[in-house]
Amino acid sequence: MLRIALAGNPNVGKSTLFNNLTGLNQHVGNWPGKTVEKKTGYLNFRGNDIEITDLPGTYSLTAGSPEEEVVIDYLLNEKPDLIISVVDASNIERNLYLTLQILEFGLNTIIAVNFNSESEKRGYSLDENKLEELLGVPVIKIEATEGNQDELLEAAIKQVKGTPPQIRYEFLRSDNIKEFIKLLEDIELDVPAEWVLIKLLEGDKKVASMVGEDILGRFEGIRRILEEEQSADADIMVSDARHGLIEGLLERSLRRPPIDRVTVSEIIDRVVLNRYLGLPILLGVMWLIFQLTFTAGAPLTELIDTGVSHLAEAVQGAPGDQFVLSMLSDGVIGGVGSVLVFTPNIFILFLLLTFLEDSGYLARAAFVMDRVMNSLAGLSGRSFIPMMLGFGCCVPGVMATRTIGSERERILTSLMIPFMSCSARLPVYVLFTSALFPVIYRGWVIFSLYIMGIAVAIITARLLGELVMGEGSLFLMELPPYRIPRPRTLLIHTYQRTIQFIKKAGTIILAGSVFIWFLSGFPGADVSSSLLGRLGSMVAPIFHPLGFGDWQSSIAIISGFAAKELVISAFGTVYGAGNITATIQGAFTPLEALSFMVFVLFYTPCLATLAVIKEEAGTRWALFSVLYSVFVAWTASFIIYTAGTLLGY
Repeated sequence: MLRIALAGNPNVGKSTLFNNLTGLNQHVGNWPGKTVEKKTGYLNFRGNDIEITDLPGTYSLTAGSPEEEVVIDYLLNEKPDLIISVVDASNIERNLYLTLQILEFGLNTIIAVNFNSESEKRGYSLDENKLEELLGVPVIKIEATEGNQDELLEAAIKQVKGTPPQIRYEFLRSDNIKEFIKLLEDIELDVPAEWVLIKLLEGDKKVASMVGEDILGRFEGIRRILEEEQSADADIMVSDARHGLIEGLLERSLRRPPIDRVTVSEIIDRVVLNRYLGLPILLGVMWLIFQLTFTAGAPLTELIDTGVSHLAEAVQGAPGDQFVLSMLSDGVIGGVGSVLVFTPNIFILFLLLTFLEDSGYLARAAFVMDRVMNSLAGLSGRSFIPMMLGFGCCVPGVMATRTIGSERERILTSLMIPFMSCSARLPVYVLFTSALFPVIYRGWVIFSLYIMGIAVAIITARLLGELVMGEGSLFLMELPPYRIPRPRTLLIHTYQRTIQFIKKAGTIILAGSVFIWFLSGFPGADVSSSLLGRLGSMVAPIFHPLGFGDWQSSIAIISGFAAKELVISAFGTVYGAGNITATIQGAFTPLEALSFMVFVLFYTPCLATLAVIKEEAGTRWALFSVLYSVFVAWTASFIIYTAGTLLGY
């Protein structure tokens, strides 16, 4: 089996090409750093079994950031048969910088030039045959979104049998260098000796640890001689050599327009990134998302709710064993059905968030928020992208923190993300606002909850900033061009996210609903005296100062520790299948409902999110997240309920 890896800068279309080649549907977003871990897929091309690995986007092969660690570890340990270096035709000068580093590594390589149509619209024209002749590796123009990649695969299979080209910079030709390279070859590191020398000159600590103290001592002498000869620091000397080679390559293979045209993206950015308009536009976009999620989904939600109620009534009235019928109507339909009715809202939320990702606006949101995040939370705007992803689900949000270079910022951002209102909390908001708030205020209440989550997350980062040691990082992020998302891609990824929600309803929520139903009926038929009722009554005093100190609400809160969808499911099971909206109207006042929603917004992350925080930040911070979030939830709800009561609500 041939083993091929896709490498390249962030946002050059690697994952799109990977999906195209393998038939898989890894999520592709139009923002740098979308792929944070390698993915593997398989295909058969004309009788050749091929393994394709999609590596995280990176700007260098120096093990500095987590994604760079993944890439360099893969190259050192896995040794693929071929690297496809994917480059963006509209940014080819910068992209070739990584390609040269891949060639220095000495693996068989071909270059796939993507986004040629965009580049040609701007007046650039690449002579791929000339570039291929100059570099000594195949250069293939592609459009990663298009289906046929036969030319690329043919070139890859042919190149696997070829000889890797050698990149030799001028400064490597002196006698002293040749002698040191011979020394490196003698220690048999299974990587090119020239590559080891270049990485040592760049100060790569990982490579330095591979060669031993004796070699490092000899290297220091070589470095001093080189710096004196070139009158430059060693790392700058390497960088200048690469840039010089790229300049020479493009001088002979790239035709540039006489004057750089102003692109549509640049025109839009003059407004969207305006110093005074950027933040109001971002808030307006968020407000629009939550308004559309609520209003556009309402008719379908009501329709499904009616269907669930009729189904539960039909099951209750059917002949048969009453124990089984009760479990089906109250446990399964009442619990799972009360969550599934909000599927239209979830679908619309995911659709809009995916649109933001694929269009390129998400990177702009991070840019706009950089100043706010820096002044209020001591973090860079890069932390805002994982926070935005947390609106869909906190698990990928926490995983996306791997794109943040600073460990301190990664930990702080991981602790902030649970305060983002994930889609699992949305059914709680929709149910309570529909039941207890006038139509005109419902969207505003939900929007306020999302803003409140962001505010508390920022305050959290500011408060904990002194406890988490380490250095911050400068905010450097490439702004990708705006692209109109492809409807098929948009619908596929929205469907994938929504189906995960439905699958969750059919597994965790179903099991939780049946378990809650069982506890509510044992011992005896009176729910209030059952095990569930007793447990709820036991913990209810904790929530009494918050305005929802009844045993039913307490059970819903406890159930949400596993997954937030179980909050609604527990209400559906405890109250039984029927008109849950009317039941909520009788059980809560608007102030009590607001206090309850705020508690759900802030209290402990679900088990899946905790597991990811433990993986990314460690057990200590995961436990801290539980205790801290419960404290914040109780305090915020208490303040809101007490203030509302004093004001006469």
